[in-house]
Amino acid sequence: MVFIRIKLKGYIENKVDKTKEKIDVYAIRNKNKINYICNDTTYKINKQDDKVILLRENKNFSHKFIFDIDNITKSEYYIKELNTNIDVLIKTTKLIYNDKEIKIDYEIVDSDSKYSYILDME
Repeated sequence: MVFIRIKLKGYIENKVDKTKEKIDVYAIRNKNKINYICNDTTYKINKQDDKVILLRENKNFSHKFIFDIDNITKSEYYIKELNTNIDVLIKTTKLIYNDKEIKIDYEIVDSDSKYSYILDME
């Protein structure tokens, strides 16, 4: 296996609240997998066929997203302190994944919250 260190720049934006979490880190890339740490949270991105799986985890939570364009998928949000799993329905409205960028627009179905997750890879 070949591991490549890459530079990531981007953000996660809450389009409703108009808040943005900046991403400017180094990551490890191996084929269709990217791993990085930002703000004490570990991110693991895995491209599988036409889907992208994102796992975000820190000491408080674990959140697994499955992004599948124009389909509603179940996101698993686990709160560690409460030992509770909450299923959240996600609708992916934009999904671009290539060697230079990842762009995902999605919404949480039950709350009408909308997000953009953008990563540029150098």
